[in-house]
Amino acid sequence: MGICKGTLKAVSDSQLSQGYSKAFLKPMFGLSRMPDSGLKIATTAHEFDHLAPQYTKGASISGVQRKLLMDVVDNQLVPATHGQYIVKPAPPGLPHLPENEHAMMCLANAVGFNVAHCALLPFEDGEPGYVVKRFDILPSGQRLFIEDGASLCNVHPKHKGSDALSYEHALITLYEAAGKKLPVLLNGFRQVLFAYLIGNNDLHLKNFSMFRKPDVKSVTMVDFTPVYDVLSVFPYPDFQGDYLTLSLLESEVQGTFTPQYDAYGYYTQFDFIQLAKNIGMNDRAATTFVARLTNDVEKHLKHYIFASTMPEAMKQTLYTQITERIGCMRRPDV
Repeated sequence: MGICKGTLKAVSDSQLSQGYSKAFLKPMFGLSRMPDSGLKIATTAHEFDHLAPQYTKGASISGVQRKLLMDVVDNQLVPATHGQYIVKPAPPGLPHLPENEHAMMCLANAVGFNVAHCALLPFEDGEPGYVVKRFDILPSGQRLFIEDGASLCNVHPKHKGSDALSYEHALITLYEAAGKKLPVLLNGFRQVLFAYLIGNNDLHLKNFSMFRKPDVKSVTMVDFTPVYDVLSVFPYPDFQGDYLTLSLLESEVQGTFTPQYDAYGYYTQFDFIQLAKNIGMNDRAATTFVARLTNDVEKHLKHYIFASTMPEAMKQTLYTQITERIGCMRRPDV
């Protein structure tokens, strides 16, 4: 057995091609096997900033990380104005962020999220870059209509992480935008809980996106897009700050927290059960729902952290602090 470099899953050696499983290569790169020379990003991380302005003008790639659209040409990823892949190097001051984000995305997939196809590929200088395949381009060439959470909640992009916003209000608004489909509401709730468990305090409104199919007249959204932009700030103390980007409950916007939060000083299962109840779940279902995702993260955490290519010290930090966050969720009610 070996570990697929793309999914971090254990697979039989016969299914691996230069470390990548065939089941991964097809949907990610359209390949049945990895080329003998491998795939590389046809630039260096150092040159990345000089290329970005030439290819990102007018592109709707949000966020502050350096990003480029690219396509695969002759076994290399090269800049392309309408490329199928988004490529990101490690930002200054955040070493090994590509490896971090890849591991967290693989963990998200393992616990049941629909995630964007992603991989790590080397730049010409050997530094790893994070590569995610765009999910808005259909095989027909048509594009899904995608709208982010800030737009759907009628919030200006500069206020996407405002203290005046709560996940409770946002989830209800997005649920209504999707025609009040319960699976959509539960999907959004799980994204918030997962962010807290892994230490992702960058789940602002623009990191929620929903989609409609092309040529559909209805303005009702179908569902959330695949999960993307998932990482943990635990290895970066300067970026830890708040537990979450938005307030968890609408009452917190006015300064009212649960008795459990006041007692512990951090969120526990009680707070998330309260959120679930506030958005329409009954107490029993809410308790089961919260416990299930917490247990699933604990079940898969060790494998996906230590199968990753992060430095050993970073692996240990992530494993220790996510385990501690799981422990926070299991504190008894007071």
